[in-house]
Amino acid sequence: MPFGFDPRKLTEEDKDNKKKEVDDVVFEQAQIDLEALDKENRIRKQSNISKAFDSAIQVVREFQFEKKYGSDAYHDAKLEQDPDYRDPRLYTKEENKEYFRNTMKDMKGILKGVKYGSQYEDILPPVEDMNENQLKFYKKGKYSTIQEEYGDKPDIDPKFKNQVVFASTNSTDGEKVEWTTTGGTTSDPFENEIGITESIYGAIISGTIKIPKGFINLGAMIMDAAADDDVMTGDPERSKVAQVERWWDSTFFGNLEKYGEEVARETAIGKITEALVQIYGGWKTVGTTAMNLTNKASRIYNKARNSVSKGRYLRTYGNKNLYEAAKETAKLNKLSRTQQFVGIAVGGGVGGAVVYKSEDIGTFGDIEALDFLPTGLDRDTRATAKDDATRMLYNKLKFSGELGFPIIPAVIGTGRVGKSILRSGKDWAYSSDSLKRFIDKYLAKNLRARGPQTEEVFQAGQRMEGKMASSEALSIDYLKNFDEIIKRISKNSQSASNASGLKQGISDLIVDVIQKGKLAVKNGKVVPGSFSRESLNKFYTALTKDLKVSSDEALNLIDELSNVHGSWAEFLNNIVRGKNLNVATKEFVNIMNERIRTTLSNQYKIFGDNALRPINEYKIADEIRDQVAKIFQRQATSSGARMGMEEAREAVNSIIKNVVLDPKTASPVFKFELKGPLRTKAMETKNIAENITGAGKFKPDKKGGLIQTEKDLTAFKKLFGNYANAQKVIANITTDLAQFAARDRFYNKVKADSDLLIKNGERALVYPTYNSAVKGFNANVSGVKIIEAPLELPAGIADEVYTPPLNGMFTTQDIAAGLTYGAKGALDKKVMPIWYQAAILIPKGLVQAGKTVFGPFTHARNFSSGAVTTIATGNIFINPLEIAKSFRTAVRTIQPQVFGRNRPGLRVATDTSVPGQFRPGANTTDPAKLIPAREFTKEGGQSLYRFLLDEGMVNQSATYKDLMGLIEDTSKTGFFETISKKMDNKLLKPLKKFGKFSQDMYVAEDDIWKIFNFAAESHRIRRAYAAALNPSRIKRVAQGYFGPQIKLTDVPGGSLDSVEILKMATKNVREMLPNYAYVSPFIKGMRQAPIGNFVSWPSEIIRGSTNMTVKGIAETKDPVLARMGWERLLGMTTAWATIPPLAVWGFQQAYGFTREKLNALKEFVPWFSADSTILPVYIDGQYKYIDFSRGFFYDTITSPIQSVITQVEKDKDGPLVPALAEGMVRASWRLVEPFVSEAIWVGGILDLLARGGETKTGTRVFNERDDLGIKIKKAIMHQAKIVSPGSRVQMERLYAAVVGKTIKGQDFEIPDELLGLIGARPAPLDIMKSMNISLNEFLLKNERLERGLIFEGLRTGDPVDPNDIIKQFFYANKQKYESYSALRRKVDAGGVLGYQADIEELFARREQKSDYAMIMENEFLPFTIKKSAVESFENLKQDQAKKGLPFVNPLNDTVLEKINEMVEAMAGMQLNKEFDLNVENFLLTPQGTEKIIIPPEIIEQNDGIKWRNTSQTPPLENMPKPIINTTATANKNPITNLTRNQEALLSPTEKVIARRT
Repeated sequence: MPFGFDPRKLTEEDKDNKKKEVDDVVFEQAQIDLEALDKENRIRKQSNISKAFDSAIQVVREFQFEKKYGSDAYHDAKLEQDPDYRDPRLYTKEENKEYFRNTMKDMKGILKGVKYGSQYEDILPPVEDMNENQLKFYKKGKYSTIQEEYGDKPDIDPKFKNQVVFASTNSTDGEKVEWTTTGGTTSDPFENEIGITESIYGAIISGTIKIPKGFINLGAMIMDAAADDDVMTGDPERSKVAQVERWWDSTFFGNLEKYGEEVARETAIGKITEALVQIYGGWKTVGTTAMNLTNKASRIYNKARNSVSKGRYLRTYGNKNLYEAAKETAKLNKLSRTQQFVGIAVGGGVGGAVVYKSEDIGTFGDIEALDFLPTGLDRDTRATAKDDATRMLYNKLKFSGELGFPIIPAVIGTGRVGKSILRSGKDWAYSSDSLKRFIDKYLAKNLRARGPQTEEVFQAGQRMEGKMASSEALSIDYLKNFDEIIKRISKNSQSASNASGLKQGISDLIVDVIQKGKLAVKNGKVVPGSFSRESLNKFYTALTKDLKVSSDEALNLIDELSNVHGSWAEFLNNIVRGKNLNVATKEFVNIMNERIRTTLSNQYKIFGDNALRPINEYKIADEIRDQVAKIFQRQATSSGARMGMEEAREAVNSIIKNVVLDPKTASPVFKFELKGPLRTKAMETKNIAENITGAGKFKPDKKGGLIQTEKDLTAFKKLFGNYANAQKVIANITTDLAQFAARDRFYNKVKADSDLLIKNGERALVYPTYNSAVKGFNANVSGVKIIEAPLELPAGIADEVYTPPLNGMFTTQDIAAGLTYGAKGALDKKVMPIWYQAAILIPKGLVQAGKTVFGPFTHARNFSSGAVTTIATGNIFINPLEIAKSFRTAVRTIQPQVFGRNRPGLRVATDTSVPGQFRPGANTTDPAKLIPAREFTKEGGQSLYRFLLDEGMVNQSATYKDLMGLIEDTSKTGFFETISKKMDNKLLKPLKKFGKFSQDMYVAEDDIWKIFNFAAESHRIRRAYAAALNPSRIKRVAQGYFGPQIKLTDVPGGSLDSVEILKMATKNVREMLPNYAYVSPFIKGMRQAPIGNFVSWPSEIIRGSTNMTVKGIAETKDPVLARMGWERLLGMTTAWATIPPLAVWGFQQAYGFTREKLNALKEFVPWFSADSTILPVYIDGQYKYIDFSRGFFYDTITSPIQSVITQVEKDKDGPLVPALAEGMVRASWRLVEPFVSEAIWVGGILDLLARGGETKTGTRVFNERDDLGIKIKKAIMHQAKIVSPGSRVQMERLYAAVVGKTIKGQDFEIPDELLGLIGARPAPLDIMKSMNISLNEFLLKNERLERGLIFEGLRTGDPVDPNDIIKQFFYANKQKYESYSALRRKVDAGGVLGYQADIEELFARREQKSDYAMIMENEFLPFTIKKSAVESFENLKQDQAKKGLPFVNPLNDTVLEKINEMVEAMAGMQLNKEFDLNVENFLLTPQGTEKIIIPPEIIEQNDGIKWRNTSQTPPLENMPKPIINTTATANKNPITNLTRNQEALLSPTEKVIARRT
């Protein structure tokens, strides 16, 4: 019968269940095995990749080690690493060769048949297929087991555990190479610091790989943000971000990225480069696409809007008026500025979204000063993957938002504006675009050298100024020649007692010959006319017979006069070639002969020697005074007035007292009272030059005027002591004729440029009519002012003889002023009031002169620092022989001629505007022979210097010209003129000569490198065109030229020896090296301000460096000059980016400084060197440093970069942007400091008055308790030290070093002080003294001030918001945290430098052991509330109560509770980290809200994740509101009568007081 229970079925079910259990276990085990295999593969893969990187790095390190320490040290180190290492030193050379040959044989076929799997593991061939070498190699076992590689490490052999020093004998010098280890492990002897180049490579690798990683990571974030709420952050199974990170880390690129990041983060440059690569990559990959799509959408919108507004769509197909349709289409396709901006902003934002881990880069909102911005990034990890992904996406949104605006638009906009200014900025002043006009008027105009002038007018004016300077040099050369001849005559002919009479006699004879000599015309050309036989015979006879001059010297004088005449003829020929004369050449020469005879041969004794005002020593005979007095009487009578003799004599005496010399006309100018009906003002101004025409003819005043006859003019000349001096006659005539020729060339150049512009369809410089000028300059729209009357430029000669070619033309007021400025040769500058000149400008000028021209140390530095320009310009990359030739040319050419007269050089025509080779000058022996530019440059000498003056390249020292301009600005006071006259005294004359010599030398030190660079530039230009002309391709390639072959007509000037090639070279030097002519008007004007020191210099370094960069890039794109361009870019990189770090590296190697040790040393350098490039020195237990930046030519542009790098290095682990921002603030200050810092002498005054006897560095000038006399004495000594000239401080140190004395206990060494001559003085550092000062500041200054912040402004008796106390308590502790961190850095730095024990002793001696302990624990010790604070508020409450005023003590129990919370949160915070507490979390919560605190157990469950507490509105309206206790007795302990907070925070003494109250 059937049973309800079947045992067989039960058995089968049991079997099935067991089988299922087994299957489940097997499946689970299979899963575990698969995961283990996957994990093992990933570990092995990462191991293989890491080993590859480590092996490559190890090879490099070993190579560097052997190169640095020698082969013996290398082999010793290898033996330390591996006792089985085969030491080749134990074998012969042949044995070693045989060993390596066998090793190579053993490696043969080792990789045959080996494949690589997907996990980068080796897949070996079957054993039976392996060759002999494979069997030997793989038999050893290529891989260790996972346990061996990643399990517990075996114990270190005890004999190696305590090994801390490795020593090896260096085979080169026998010294020991040592290093130490810590923790019982042996460090790698080959390990070295990551260099800048290696760090940059790592940054490029890491940044490039992070671009695609950013895409992938962004997608994973979006997926996590859309996931469930129960996925925890970091869950490797469910969080997509975690999965991506896990997968990426196992890939080859993940490991490569990690390696690159580690290397990049070792240096600040690497960290910055990594961020830039990511941002640029994001912009180029998706940013530009997004921008283009946005722009395309804007164009579609424009067309749609147009169709809607016009009721039709624009069609081109079938449209008869295709031209109009095309114009309309182009107009619609053109985006507005707003649309362009939106496109760039969108592109920047999208590009920023794919940047991986924006938290590492940061935003402006992360900057403490900008924490009010909403873009600060949230770096607190959330508990769930969804929340954390949302946080990261929100961070990306903020980061992208800032890239979209303002960063990317600002970068692109600045670049576009810069390019636009360079390309078309010259027309912006006349543009219809108001923005362009605004930029030109308020930005570009003030910062460019030409100011409001056009480039053509500015450059032509510069060449005119150069010609004038050249003519002055020419006249000086002639005068020196005459002076040498006369000195020889004086020495050989007469005794010294009669020398002065002899010189005057010769001078009179020379003047007589000049006035009787005449220039002539031959074949339409002006030639030196032979002096009349009668005058020459008379001259020769007077010299040889009357003055006993030798025949040879007499002939030398005559020859020199002929040379002078030849130069004058050449100047006149230049004017004739200008074709602006209104008379025939012969008549013009006759007029100029008369002008030379009458006008240009006059000097006046009343002004003494080179003075502009009358001298007291000049005596005038009464009869001469009376002659002039009678002229005054006659003028009064002719005008119907009366003047007695006494009144007339008073008028003459007034003239004698107040007459001045007009430097332009070299004639006396005086004021007098005009009698009669012609009188229009109280005093009339009279210049007697007005009575002589340009042709030298007499010209009377208008009727009723003072001078009516030639006899009247002679009387006034006698009154002023008219006489003729040979030197001044020659100088006056040479300068006058040269200026005439220069003005004519200037006018012609402007006219020719204007005509060429019109021919090319561009805006002209001048127009024939007013209306055409209005139209040409777009005046009706641009608002540019056109002159109402036509141009009437000064000619310096009668209109009937010469008319400037620009006269009668119309132009803008600015251009007209520029033409007038160029013609007159006078700077249009603001003249400051006389009191300002006396109080501000004179002291500033004196101090700056003393610190530069009269400082021997400054002279040495001025010369040595300029040498680096030869590298920056690329001119060092030429044949060494050419370098030597260029330097020889420079030495031959510079002024002054210290060791003798310079050679005259090859004489060439003064007019170098004719293309081709140099034409010979008027005085050359072979007037038909052309002079090659190469020979002209090689010879150098005075003629080359004059050519360089013509081109405005030399005698333009920015610092010296700035100083001279400052002295000229004080002319109204006559101060420096008076000093100059006083130095004519026999006793002071040597001092005056020394001053002139110092000035000349300062200019020469600047010029020598300019001339060297000119010679090298001309050689390189010639080399480039020679290579391009060479038909042999192989030879041309060897010369570095790869472009197409050119013709000789393509060479500037049509010849490799043309003048144009030299002009190209001078133009390059002018543009790249400091040149005062190119200082902007705004910067020039700053010299008159009480701030700024030598402001022209830094501005010129910036201009020159910018031009150098632009020029180098442009040259690389020129097929002929490409080699020059690459050499220039290499030179710039070497000078700016290689020399400073190379110098640092060299000193590190020389004195054993690691990067850590160098950074430690920087903590102790003075504030003014904090951001400089520091060269460390350590000799005989003494630390020193050299401030490389102070003597570096290009410090103006490199020091700001160094400031940024220094700041980023200080915060390697923090976000980049805040560190960059702080660095850029410091960099900006370094950049503008020369312009806005107080003038040297003003700083001394401010120390005494504004800063209360304390310098800006904190040094006391005098003690506040000193009596008045002591204060005055110390103040005078302080100011004298500041303004003292002649490198006084440096000389004192050098003297102390020589004689073995000390200054304020400091020893000095001769080598160190001599290095100060070139700005490389090693300054000693007293580490412990600096540490003591830092501790004093921390204890006595910082902590006192910071504690005072807690209750600042809260004890006035007004009601106090409790939250104000909480905020100020928080802020005071934040400031203390910064002070604590700074002190910790100082202590750490001292420890690295070997002073740890001394520092500990210092803290103990100052009874600060607790602070030292906290610092060494790297923990913060916050402020607490002291007894005095409690008492002060209680007393204030009582005082207010007496007045009947209510006052509630803000230090109630609730506030103390919050303060206790802050103290607990701050105590033990790690120093030198981000102060990541938020004061908002400690403020008293307003009613209606409550704090939502995450329970501790949740935090414990998620260890390692930072949580952010938030405040939110409670879910229930009827929840009880917090009760705030405001009474002092609330929640008191009945036994102690103290609240819980009082028991926790108050000291025992404070508790006793609290019980009583």
